[in-house]
Amino acid sequence: MSRLRPRDVRAMAFWLASSLAMLVAVYLASHSVIAAAALVAAYNSWLLTRPRMKRVFKRLRGETVDFSSYYQD
Repeated sequence: MSRLRPRDVRAMAFWLASSLAMLVAVYLASHSVIAAAALVAAYNSWLLTRPRMKRVFKRLRGETVDFSSYYQD
């Protein structure tokens, strides 16, 4: 089992905290559970496709992270 790095824990904590904050804020602003869920789902789909989060979840699965294409010439 791979060991989580502190920056991975911070990235996951940011993801969860910001998603929860957005859910509460949108619900309080619109009083609609559907709108809040839709906006949080869109936010999560954007955030979880960022390169950092992709690397975090690869490390959680135990895969090696390949940086060969990290810098483009």
